Amino acid sequence: MGATGFLNYSRPFIDAAKKVFETMIFTKLEPQKPLIKKDNTSLGDITAFLGIIGDFEKDNIKKSYKAMLVISFSYDTYIKVANAMLMENRTQYSPEISDVGGEICNMIMGSAKRNLVELGYSSNMAVPSIIEGKNHTISYPTSTNVVVIPMNSAYGTIYMELCYKEED
Repeated sequence: MGATGFLNYSRPFIDAAKKVFETMIFTKLEPQKPLIKKDNTSLGDITAFLGIIGDFEKDNIKKSYKAMLVISFSYDTYIKVANAMLMENRTQYSPEISDVGGEICNMIMGSAKRNLVELGYSSNMAVPSIIEGKNHTISYPTSTNVVVIPMNSAYGTIYMELCYKEED
């Protein structure tokens, strides 16, 4: 997939993240310049991710694809986001809020999915998973480039990562 195709695929996720954070977490996200990720180490302490498979169909051409949506937070940002979403006042990470990242990932995917359909993408997603801990690694689909989109918010920086690969 070329740069234009990847931009078309990623735009619904960026728009969905902005919408989810504004309506559910009561803060605006300001996307920063995207970067190509060079390794598998998470940029945050808590990472929510989900795998995506589907087909892209346009101009009588149909191709299967694999993708992954990843959202990473520092502990501090995650706690602030969880507090805003749950209307609580926690001061530290705990198992009771461990699924907040997965819920956010689900909401972003659900919102993006509607726009992806309009672009010709069908999408089936896995259940979100969470990894927690400093310097954890993420297993991306093989032979994919990972694009990181840092997003600033009133609660700190959130890192959204996307990777995409068309199958032969």
